[in-house]
Amino acid sequence: MRMKHNNYLVAVFLIMLSVVSVMGRELIEEEVKHAHVGNFALPVSQQPAPFIGFGENVIDKGDTLFGFRGQQLKGTRVNFVDAIPSFIYGITDKFSVFIELPIAVKFRLDDARSHGFEDMFVQFERLLYSKETTKAATEMTFVANVGLPTGSAFKAPPTGFGGPTLFFGITASHTNFDWYVFGSSGVVLSPTYKNNNKFGNQVLYEGGLSRNISYKTDKWILNWIIEFDGRYFQRDTVAGRIDPNSGFNTLLLGPSLWFSTQHLILQVGFSGVVSEFVFGCQLKDKYYIAADIFWKM
Repeated sequence: MRMKHNNYLVAVFLIMLSVVSVMGRELIEEEVKHAHVGNFALPVSQQPAPFIGFGENVIDKGDTLFGFRGQQLKGTRVNFVDAIPSFIYGITDKFSVFIELPIAVKFRLDDARSHGFEDMFVQFERLLYSKETTKAATEMTFVANVGLPTGSAFKAPPTGFGGPTLFFGITASHTNFDWYVFGSSGVVLSPTYKNNNKFGNQVLYEGGLSRNISYKTDKWILNWIIEFDGRYFQRDTVAGRIDPNSGFNTLLLGPSLWFSTQHLILQVGFSGVVSEFVFGCQLKDKYYIAADIFWKM
């Protein structure tokens, strides 16, 4: 039964990806060459992107980026530190693949501790809409990924969902020489695994604003970014019953700093929890901090 359910999820994912690919063909205008000023001082793969938010990873055909993120989520008797190697590849100018394999270096939840591989994901992003002038670009993308159960749902705390997950989302952005504005929303569908257990589905809602601080044409870009990231988690199911002490809605807000060259991307930032509502009796988060490094081959 579980195998049939997993096959169904993968089939839905592939169908959605095909439909979006067809839908997007007529909504993309011919590429316009931007003046190499401000946010356009470097190729698209090196231009500013969200700090925590998903998507905005459509890059030029053949471009390859290898990356690494170190991050920490700290809360009341909660400490989650992980390392995330990643890979981005431009399949076409309008379609990219993004792969991550998170590794929990330290995961403490109250008195429980665990570590090890988390669920790997393979993510595809398709440009749905694009309108460009010599001074600005407005885009929308469709994002879909499959989470593979390389982590464990049985560790305490768990490092995985216990089976394949599906994610679908939409992003929108507008970029000109000085400003970059973005927003996105998506949903994570989690599987039912052994003994009728299931982690709650998730809804993501995100947005941000970036301003160019300085640049040198064909050399480097320096930007600041302010971003909010909302996460709504449904309650978990344990042995077929709703767990009343699970599920929450949290909103993070904070700044990051972006620096890139023709080959290097560095981004570091901090987000504090500005709003959090938890169901039942649960521990609360306080802040999130992370640093990214990417290298373009």
